[in-house]
Amino acid sequence: MKLLFTWKPPRGLDQIRRAIADLEVVVSDDPAQIVKLIRDVEIACVGHWDAKMLRAAKKLRWVHAFSGGVNSVLFREFVASPVPLTCLKGTFDIPAAEYALGVMLAFSRRLEYDIRQRASRSFREADPTELYGKTVGIIGLGNMGGEIAKRCQCFGMTVIGMSRRPPRTEITVDRWLAPKDLPKLLAESDYVVVAVPLTEGTEALIGKKELARMKPGSYLIDVSGRPAIYDIDALTRALKARKIAGASLQIVPPKDSPLWDVENLFISFHRIVSREQYGRCIEMFCENLRRFGDGSPLLGLVDKKAGY
Repeated sequence: MKLLFTWKPPRGLDQIRRAIADLEVVVSDDPAQIVKLIRDVEIACVGHWDAKMLRAAKKLRWVHAFSGGVNSVLFREFVASPVPLTCLKGTFDIPAAEYALGVMLAFSRRLEYDIRQRASRSFREADPTELYGKTVGIIGLGNMGGEIAKRCQCFGMTVIGMSRRPPRTEITVDRWLAPKDLPKLLAESDYVVVAVPLTEGTEALIGKKELARMKPGSYLIDVSGRPAIYDIDALTRALKARKIAGASLQIVPPKDSPLWDVENLFISFHRIVSREQYGRCIEMFCENLRRFGDGSPLLGLVDKKAGY
């Protein structure tokens, strides 16, 4: 069985090679070379992935995206093809939940003041608040949203969850809302956590109108890592005008971006990963190799038409 990586993984290849017997592993991040190599490949673990590669893959039976979001690999020809796609959903839930709680605690404990004022060696009075008794609205109740809900309840918070379908039995929230009730979630939440994939239905989900519906003094926290979910200009204006108290985005703005100067905005670089999470990614892929070999259902299967 032949496996092609269309990117160069930093570690874990030896573990993958040992996952099943008679597995040949080839690695390339050169698109032109990938087109040649993929002709007799059965499994592709993709970074680079496009229609030209798909057309050349005559023996392809499974594609794995080494990421949580898959919108970049869902081009029209691949969506229409019968080749299944899996991704790393299910491996980000713990770091995403810890990140969300970490940001809530940073805001509630007023740590942004401490960090910002260290250079001046003086501290401004700022009364911290407690998470206990506050309401968190979680938009998206998949693996990440479910873990965030669990941890928020441990802090004594009221949890409102929103998703397209009622949450799975193992996910507990105090109240579930459908997407049409987003205005209600925004109006009632002290913290709004966005944990949805980027799809046609979630693009520009949070804009001027939605920000205006948030409670004064509330916070917006992104764990999706997809800037296209937000109207960044509208969010910048809302933060500067203090219409909401603060926000946290996983985004890498250009060096000359005005976002760097927005005091009540935390900017972080995809902090919903961890060393442990990368290990789970490798373990999950190895388990899927074994499942693929014996015909068992694959983990992290993506509905290509739905986009997640």
